[in-house]
Amino acid sequence: MTVVGEGISSQAETPEALFLAWLFAQPQGADIAAAARMEIARVARIEIADETRTRLAALLMQASVMPQGASRRGRRQRH
Repeated sequence: MTVVGEGISSQAETPEALFLAWLFAQPQGADIAAAARMEIARVARIEIADETRTRLAALLMQASVMPQGASRRGRRQRH
């Protein structure tokens, strides 16, 4: 899923809104950390304001860090 360039305008959106749009578009069970690392590389290549790019990259960087003890399998499932 892409944040900018496929239906979501970077002109009027805050970095936080772009990040949330990207996050909510991830499929259930997705490896958010891996997806965030891929999105960081993509954001570096798109044409958006430097402040927006910097803040969006910082938000994605935070999402790319796997908390200690977290599972790579995604959300916890109820049994």
